[in-house]
Amino acid sequence: MVLATLSAVVLGEESTDVNDAQAAKSDDFRYGGDPDKGAEMGKVCTSCHGHQGRSVTSRYPSLAGMDETRIVEGMKALRAGEKGHLMASMTRGLSDEDIADLAAYYSSLDP
Repeated sequence: MVLATLSAVVLGEESTDVNDAQAAKSDDFRYGGDPDKGAEMGKVCTSCHGHQGRSVTSRYPSLAGMDETRIVEGMKALRAGEKGHLMASMTRGLSDEDIADLAAYYSSLDP
């Protein structure tokens, strides 16, 4: 794939391999999330959940390596106000796609 993409760039041809790679990356995750988008959004999470989701305090859970479904279900419950917590306000503006992207990112990290 890299060789095909490189030759397409050199020859000035469009390559569908890049699009195929992006689609495959999303297919690797149960909710179709994009871990690159999740990494970008996750920068705001570091103050509590630590760099790359590795919390340094027991007050906030580490998200790195957490099960994708657990992250999605937990964030949706917080967003819905099912749990009285600071995270309810942090998740209120997130779409399902945003939550899937964050879950893809954090679940892909080593704990």
